[in-house]
Amino acid sequence: MRQIELIELEPIQSDVVYTPDDVAKSIVDWLQPSGICLDPCFGDGAFYKHLPNGSDWCEIKKGKNFFNYEKKVDWIIGNPPYSIFEEWLRHSFEIADEVAYVLPTNKVFQRQVIMKMINEYGGIKGIIIYGSGRTVGFPFGFSVGTFHFSKGHKGPTYLRLGNT
Repeated sequence: MRQIELIELEPIQSDVVYTPDDVAKSIVDWLQPSGICLDPCFGDGAFYKHLPNGSDWCEIKKGKNFFNYEKKVDWIIGNPPYSIFEEWLRHSFEIADEVAYVLPTNKVFQRQVIMKMINEYGGIKGIIIYGSGRTVGFPFGFSVGTFHFSKGHKGPTYLRLGNT
């Protein structure tokens, strides 16, 4: 696997959007992950504390760069940096069979290259759209949702519109 230099893909300050604990818990409760899970952006631990025992984490501010994480995991669940989402998603797909991120909905649908990458991986197994980011405690009004990407997924996509 390739090593990505920290200097090339360091998130910017506006990428630091902490997920409220109740939102993180509702996402983990919905997904019911098992096996080895990774929280790639530990932040204040909102997702990590709800993941199964034996889970792992990365946090660039603590010296654990997600782009240098090479171990295979069953699940990645978190809130990624939006400014480098395309490369972040690509690396997620390389190391996990199940990936779930809470993020602005336009990040998934704004570029054909991202849609192609998602389709080649397996598609979107489920989506929960919350509405405005403010609905879930984020500091912006863009539409926000949780997207569950599943390697090799061939079935329908679960969609729920509404709050956590």
